[in-house]
Amino acid sequence: MGQIVRQAPSSVGSDAIYGVSTSAAKVLPAKDTRTSAVLQNVSTSTVYVRFGAAPVVSGTKFFSAALAPASVADGGDGGSMTIDHFKGDIWVICASGSSILIATEFIR
Repeated sequence: MGQIVRQAPSSVGSDAIYGVSTSAAKVLPAKDTRTSAVLQNVSTSTVYVRFGAAPVVSGTKFFSAALAPASVADGGDGGSMTIDHFKGDIWVICASGSSILIATEFIR
């Protein structure tokens, strides 16, 4: 027997460009209505992402993902990720230098 799949409509909750440095920053605060988020690194330094807490990139490392650098600034080929069903805080940091991150959040 077939099943009916119902999808809740979503809309863009936020769409912003963030400067990422060697100080951890919360780019998307926790939100119960978030359905997904997309992050893309558009600069030439690696961006480290952590879910729920600030990432650490020195000593004992704590991060959830690393977004590869773009080949050139605003090149569009930097690392990206889609995050589904996570409603907590999303943090980022660079180990050295700085980077630019695009973060788009979808909400219901």
